[in-house]
Amino acid sequence: VAGCGGGKSAYVVKHYLPEYSPPAAPGRPAVDAAIRVEPFSTAQAFAGTAMVYRPSPYQRGVYSRERWRVMPGDMVTDFLLRDLRSSGAYKAVLAWEDAGEGRYVLAGTVAEFLEADGDRGPAARLTADVTLLDTTRREIPQRVVFQKTYAVEEAMKEKSARALAEAMSGAMKKFSGSLMADIHRAIGEAKAAKAP
Repeated sequence: VAGCGGGKSAYVVKHYLPEYSPPAAPGRPAVDAAIRVEPFSTAQAFAGTAMVYRPSPYQRGVYSRERWRVMPGDMVTDFLLRDLRSSGAYKAVLAWEDAGEGRYVLAGTVAEFLEADGDRGPAARLTADVTLLDTTRREIPQRVVFQKTYAVEEAMKEKSARALAEAMSGAMKKFSGSLMADIHRAIGEAKAAKAP
């Protein structure tokens, strides 16, 4: 028998993570409140590190030699923690494992995290269902400050895993900036409503 390794060719799997600078938050006054960011869950269709693409309706594929470094829910959680902290708009931004209490709790699910191929070319699509809760409220319905679905698409330069990672970086920055603006506005309105 000639050769070794049973004829199998070894290959290296490349791992990707989005990269972007935190969204700017110009003119937002600091809020005397602490926020706890709970780990975002990931919809089962994307619960893994596969880089998923949608070539046509009802069909899903994955890049064979490329992967995300961590699951989408974990990536989104880490970026939101970083971006909220860098905004300087809150007394504290706590991760789920941090000591201390946060009046507001941010939780959510990453519903879509993929490349969508369509007539206008490939695009990175990020969809997340997000809830902001006020833990000082006794009744559960009153605890919900807001609940919203965010859907963002960012055009890709080409159809490749690297282009998906680059476009997903833009989608993540847009999502984070929009969510942070909503959080700041909602907390400000809640404080104003409670003021005498």
